[in-house]
Amino acid sequence: MTVSTLDVRLCAEARAFLRTVRHAGGSLHIGGELREVAKTCAAAGVLVFTGSAKRETGVALTGRGHAYLDRLMRAH
Repeated sequence: MTVSTLDVRLCAEARAFLRTVRHAGGSLHIGGELREVAKTCAAAGVLVFTGSAKRETGVALTGRGHAYLDRLMRAH
């Protein structure tokens, strides 16, 4: 069963972070201050952590993340 991007609920901070990752080319290295918002996005399935299992230092948009941002841009 495919989950719709309409089912994704993110706060304004998380949406802004997703846009930042997209403008960075789809992946971004993050520091400690962005880890919590990245975890929120990852829990929604729009972002994944990259790097080694012990040090997840980067994030990347998933296909669902790209679709979510596309739909968000068309709505505004």
